[in-house]
Amino acid sequence: MGSPGTTADPRETGQNQENHRFRALLGLYHPAAADRKDLPWAWWPGTSKISPSRPAQFLTLGDRVPRIALFHPSLTVRGGAEFLCATQARQLFNRGLDVSVVTYGFDQQNWGAEFAGIDVRVVREKHWTDGVFNWDRCSKVLAQGKRAKAALSDADFVVAHNAPCNLMLGALDIPGKRIWQCNEPPRTLHRRLANPYLSARVESDLADPGDFATRSWREFMADANNQREIGKQQRSAQQDIQLTKQLHSLYGISEFTRENARAIYGRCDEEVVYPFVRFPEGGRRHGPTAQSGLQVLVQTRLELLKNVDSVVRGFAAYLEHDPTAVLHLVGDGPLREQLTTLAQELMPAQACQIHGYLSSEQLRLIYDRCDVFALLTLDEPFGMVYPEAAARGLLMIGPDHGGPFEILEGGNIGHCIDPFAPQALVEALQDVRGLSATEADRRRVAADDSCRARFADDVIRASLLRSIGVAQDVAR
Repeated sequence: MGSPGTTADPRETGQNQENHRFRALLGLYHPAAADRKDLPWAWWPGTSKISPSRPAQFLTLGDRVPRIALFHPSLTVRGGAEFLCATQARQLFNRGLDVSVVTYGFDQQNWGAEFAGIDVRVVREKHWTDGVFNWDRCSKVLAQGKRAKAALSDADFVVAHNAPCNLMLGALDIPGKRIWQCNEPPRTLHRRLANPYLSARVESDLADPGDFATRSWREFMADANNQREIGKQQRSAQQDIQLTKQLHSLYGISEFTRENARAIYGRCDEEVVYPFVRFPEGGRRHGPTAQSGLQVLVQTRLELLKNVDSVVRGFAAYLEHDPTAVLHLVGDGPLREQLTTLAQELMPAQACQIHGYLSSEQLRLIYDRCDVFALLTLDEPFGMVYPEAAARGLLMIGPDHGGPFEILEGGNIGHCIDPFAPQALVEALQDVRGLSATEADRRRVAADDSCRARFADDVIRASLLRSIGVAQDVAR
């Protein structure tokens, strides 16, 4: 077989054809790869072509543009991590870099427009041989990673996004620099160190914590039936640590993530690369806050670590001071039914509106009605919704730790409170309700200006290129 870059066609002989048929049965070959003579032959159908109209702004690595591959587990559902990958790919592509995205799943309807013109390479996630030769999670993950090798081998820089792409990349022997953008360490594998705030609460002597997250975590750890699963997770955690050490570098998307990664892996670059933020236009930055009937927005996925039930409890207590206030829950998830029941138990029906998933236009109308954005997530690595809320002119309330604490500058541009203290939320909402129009507007402008300055595209892009290692090559 010719080396990458040769022009020999490995489909020429009957013997090669037989070899390819056999490798196809093993999930290691696909004819779509046969037109790429600069790559080893492997299973790799590309789903889109590199745009021929890419501006050649950067001529590096000799006389060609650097090739950067983003390695993401799956681009099917529309979630925060997926948007982060899409935005990063678009930013690099628009700057003239040769960008590809390698993934094990791609939903054209959900993501086709986001990745238009970008080379998306879809690798087979599962193969029948996994059940024969790979009996445990560790070996299955490694086999899955090997199937991505060819799709990654032409890149000068490979950036893994969500786990387990980090350990799969660590196990691969490919020419390019292997990097992990640590959005967050795997939180189910490294329960204590990746969730330091919640872990401390779970291990405390609180008799009845009340909140969904603490109670659920305690019940899981105490159930003897889960000990086998916990053992499997510990083996997977060791694999994650060992193979992540094989990477050339890793960086975090917040100071909080950086410190968690250092506690687990023993290293993480000093410089933080915050995510690109899609600032919405047309926000309401001026206007008085409601003196009664405060409108409070929660926008997130309705799951345990978002801690929405604590907001519901705190808001129910706040109603004693502002009976016509309304709480808007926007989003969907596994806790929707439980949160609906909790709200019905604690407050009048008209006081809490659960909207589910909304379109962009519907969401804009909700933002225009609301005064406050309140979300008390647990061990959150960043929190894209906070700068987006600031851009819409909402005054913000967030937790006293994690990525949101950094976004809110430790309380300088929004309230940072104990996420498990209902009375703290009551006091924060009372403070907002009592603001004069002048002070409310000053806080809105300060928060929006701060977020736009720190998370501007050019600031994040320069940080990203430095951390990947191409900044000196491409700077003009």
